[in-house]
Amino acid sequence: MVLSFGASGSTIKADVLYHEYCSVCHGDRGDGNSRAMKSLNPPPRDLTKAGPTLPRDYILHVITEGKPNTAMVGFKTRLNAEELGALADYVHKDIVNRGAAITAGSLKGISGTSGTTGGGTAAPTPVPTPAPAAPATPAVGGGAPVPPIAAPLPPVKPVAPDERADMAAPYPSGLKGDAAKGKEFYEKNCAECHGVKGDGQGPRAYFIRPVPRDFLHERSRLTLNRPAIYAAVFFGRNGTEMPAWSKVLGEQEIANVSEYVFQTFIRSGDKAAKAK
Repeated sequence: MVLSFGASGSTIKADVLYHEYCSVCHGDRGDGNSRAMKSLNPPPRDLTKAGPTLPRDYILHVITEGKPNTAMVGFKTRLNAEELGALADYVHKDIVNRGAAITAGSLKGISGTSGTTGGGTAAPTPVPTPAPAAPATPAVGGGAPVPPIAAPLPPVKPVAPDERADMAAPYPSGLKGDAAKGKEFYEKNCAECHGVKGDGQGPRAYFIRPVPRDFLHERSRLTLNRPAIYAAVFFGRNGTEMPAWSKVLGEQEIANVSEYVFQTFIRSGDKAAKAK
């Protein structure tokens, strides 16, 4: 665990920040080998091979402000100054410099891990200031350019009559979901992509294609019954970022989080639409 101490004495877990905000694109090791890499244009940078082109101040600037014409957004609205600094230190020391040391043969191990040789770590590699980046291409109508991954999506097709699901259908194996128990798991795991409100606008949604499911959309309200949600959670969804949670959850736990989604978003969204 990589720790940093803020001015208030609070402990900042820099590696946790990295895995929460950065690994979805740059990968757990910082090498750009992530599940989202094929959806990004340009692809995420391999930080382990950046070497002297990425000094700490430049890393901090990019983490804070983002990088035009890429999917890299700034995190100044989500992280405070201490967290931004700790994250920049982690990327610079534990990924960029460690990767450079491994490439140079002075350190054994995998970039982004804490492996060392001889009981010590390699000295930080001196890094010069990089050449100024080329000016960003202005967006139409002003403002920052829209990264390719954030481009408008094609409209969703209307739901055909034969696509409508039976909303009274039960879970398999006689399972009964407990929405109250499923809420905690959803908010800690699913909301990162699907959003706390179930609208598909979680903090990672910006980076993902296909985009996370919007449970409030009409198609979701008409096609996602309990068995459909359960199956998606259990098996995952091929071609998307949705994993198979059956690898880590039991059937009852899957029924619980599925029931939370069904009651909180599908049914409540359906009732709200009918009330209009």
